[in-house]
Amino acid sequence: MPKTLKALLPAFAAILLLIGVTQARAQDAALLKKGEYLARAGDCIACHTAREGKTFAGGLPMKTPFGTLYTSNITPDPQTGIGKWTNAQIKVAIRRGKRPDGTLLGPPMPFGQYRGIADSDIDAVVAYLRTVPAVNNAVAKSTYNIPLPPAWGPPIDKPVVAPSASDKVAYGAYLAGPLGHCVECHTPMGPDHR
Repeated sequence: MPKTLKALLPAFAAILLLIGVTQARAQDAALLKKGEYLARAGDCIACHTAREGKTFAGGLPMKTPFGTLYTSNITPDPQTGIGKWTNAQIKVAIRRGKRPDGTLLGPPMPFGQYRGIADSDIDAVVAYLRTVPAVNNAVAKSTYNIPLPPAWGPPIDKPVVAPSASDKVAYGAYLAGPLGHCVECHTPMGPDHR
């Protein structure tokens, strides 16, 4: 190998590394932007922000016929939020309503709908939640007048894929369905949903 070419190898390696880092940062930025969009589409802020509280810090009280519920702190605070949870544990909490210690989250978290969130979309939401400001906010424990089931459903053992965004109707149904869970409030809960 000629000396000139040999001398240029470190510069070429540095350029390739810089290109790789730049591409990775662009992918990370796109993932976070998508995660923020999906968290807004799913309206996470509506339940996980108390009326006079910090964004995503939980504590919103909900008095229902089946108990008094307080929404969870989903900021990355390590003491009172999800800061010590792994990405996999956060996904299990969202889709299956199970905390890392094995206890169940209760209603009104729409686990039945969230089971249908695409793997790539839930990854984006988790990545975004990791970037929101951490808020130390201990939330009161929810109390239920009914027993919670042993689980909200079996593990999800197959990939979950979103419809193509180019199919506006299917993708809109996906955003309003599993992600936005509009059906939870806007559909009567009879056997035939009428």
